[in-house]
Amino acid sequence: MTGPRIAEIVATLPGKDCGQCGFRTCAGLAEVILRDPDARRRCVHLGPDAQAAPRAVAVAETAWHDILGREYQMVLEPFPEDPGPRENILPFNPALAERLGLERGDIAFGRPAGVGCPVTHVGRLMEAPDPLTGALVWCVVGPAAARDARAVEIGGYHIIAYDGLVRETRVTPQVGGRYYFKPALCMLQSRHSGVVSFAVRRPDGWRLRFEGIAIE
Repeated sequence: MTGPRIAEIVATLPGKDCGQCGFRTCAGLAEVILRDPDARRRCVHLGPDAQAAPRAVAVAETAWHDILGREYQMVLEPFPEDPGPRENILPFNPALAERLGLERGDIAFGRPAGVGCPVTHVGRLMEAPDPLTGALVWCVVGPAAARDARAVEIGGYHIIAYDGLVRETRVTPQVGGRYYFKPALCMLQSRHSGVVSFAVRRPDGWRLRFEGIAIE
């Protein structure tokens, strides 16, 4: 049974329930570790190698200009253990999550507002909706997933944050700084900007959270 196994994994985690791994509780991360042991590295409080330097790439390796010729400073990739880019979002109507009975694993789709993105995003919910705010955490999995008869439309939504891995960067990201980045799997291959609200340097790169997202 998974219950006792998850409890065993939780016992090896710090128990801070800090949310910096992308899940509200250590138990939420433990469920992912059960399926993918490498997900343990998402915990920023574990391991003496947390401050190891990520790979720094030379400018020549990347064009550093988006499809419109605008310069960016880093490439935001999905976490290796995630099925796609991770977004924290808030539907225009926060009561939708309860009304639609959304649960972890559901496929939903909607349109990000206020950032200038014309593309409908389709995501798989990575955890249950926040019971207080109705906020959702999903991984964008591509438009084909919306063909699933069980896919649910949530309409317009606000982007709270993007979480991801940065291995290719021209600058050292710092909390509070606004940076231009290109999401590696963006359908438009367009430059985004965001304020870094969380940054941890790990052996495989920077684990960053961007808030105040704009396409500009």
